[in-house]
Amino acid sequence: MSILGLETEYGVFVAGAAVQPDPISLSEAVIRSVEAPGTSFDFADEQPLVDARGSVLPRHIAHPDLLTDEVRHINQMLANGGRSYVDHAHPEWSGPEVSTAREALVWDRAGDRLHREAAERASERTGLTIHLVKNTTDNKGRSYGCHENYLLPREAPFGRIAEQFVGFLASRVVVTGAERVGLGQRGERPGFQTSQRADFFERLVGLETTVNRPMVNTRDEPHADDATHRRLHVITGDANLCQVATLVKMGSAQLALRAIVAGQRLPQPVDPLTAMRAWSRDPSCGVTQPCDDGIERTAVQLQRLWWQAASTQQGRPGAIADAADVLRHWDGILTDLATDPMRCADRVDWVAKLRLLEGLRARHGCGWGDERLTALDLRLADHRSGLFDRLEASGALQTLVDGAEVTDATTAPPPSTRAWLRGTLVGRFSPHVVAANWDRITFDTPRGHRTLHLVSPLDGTRDQWQEGIDRVHEMDGLLAWGDSIGWTTQPTVG
Repeated sequence: MSILGLETEYGVFVAGAAVQPDPISLSEAVIRSVEAPGTSFDFADEQPLVDARGSVLPRHIAHPDLLTDEVRHINQMLANGGRSYVDHAHPEWSGPEVSTAREALVWDRAGDRLHREAAERASERTGLTIHLVKNTTDNKGRSYGCHENYLLPREAPFGRIAEQFVGFLASRVVVTGAERVGLGQRGERPGFQTSQRADFFERLVGLETTVNRPMVNTRDEPHADDATHRRLHVITGDANLCQVATLVKMGSAQLALRAIVAGQRLPQPVDPLTAMRAWSRDPSCGVTQPCDDGIERTAVQLQRLWWQAASTQQGRPGAIADAADVLRHWDGILTDLATDPMRCADRVDWVAKLRLLEGLRARHGCGWGDERLTALDLRLADHRSGLFDRLEASGALQTLVDGAEVTDATTAPPPSTRAWLRGTLVGRFSPHVVAANWDRITFDTPRGHRTLHLVSPLDGTRDQWQEGIDRVHEMDGLLAWGDSIGWTTQPTVG
């Protein structure tokens, strides 16, 4: 089963403010300004403390940031299948579950558009100039996430997945990194990095996401049948603006995971944390790190091994449908990185941004500690600046999806997963939906509350349900339809 998902936490600030407003209030102002049909998120199935290594973290010793089932900021499931909410002190978009890397890209950009427009409306309503930034650090010691999700078979041993996947994650910083000016968690030393997140990881495996960050997160919450599936929650990624980089980030990881599940074993860096930081700080892509087979490799060389392993998964059950496109773009990036990284300026975030930063350095003769570089770094991620939009419009960046497709995705769910049925029902019956989450929708009907469970991510697609749902418009039709498929809970009142 190929199911993927992509989440983005946005940085948020007010321009020109001597003292920044409370970020939670700013985030709530943005999320409340998202204009899309939706319903309250249902927290009933949240299990943030279940660990994939076979334990449950006691609640009384858990870091407060882990207790996502207790947080009650504004949180809504939208008719396009995604989730828009305040996560700690950030507006967050969790795109709907999808079955291809291209769909992940489309609904990622749809989330960007929804929240950029929401920030503009929130600015009008509050009188503040609110900026939404698609990056993963404020360069003051704080980092926020761009998280990926991959559904895997439960039978695959988690220990093997964790042991193998760190090498892929460490080396992919040169392919999917989004660029950062500054070294260290606070950006306290001058320099350039291919990845914004690399300096923030402190161990290999763990349950946390905001402290003592692990390269492999162990939260065991599949949002599906937990007897047959596990969801790997990946927190090492940067927030990408380049379309090709987003496609390759999602598709390559899914294919690499499939290779691991199939039993392939690749060389791993002796010290993955050190390797990831070293490769992040090497825009020449020439630095080597020792691997456990006694060979020193560059990040590109290790990624090439992963590409070869992933190529064997094309066409096999469970591989993404657009694997051929992913492999083609991934191959092209690796080939150009090995020859001249600047050839990737039209596809890879860090290279595109480095070209602009080097132009500024050449014009003004400034070093990496110059504040003008830091300011440009921020502007490149700022939706309000529109710099990346202009690069796309000028043809400087390769595009894979057009504006019309993204516009449609702001209101319509992806057709290939249960997100289609969930989003369609939320959109059509939002006044009657009590709450929803990824795998359940609860309706308030004349017969009491009725809940529809969508345990399988592939049960609820447009092909399966379009004909039946087209006949459902009023509550009577919904009740008849629900009775025909069998509501999965007994009716309750109130």
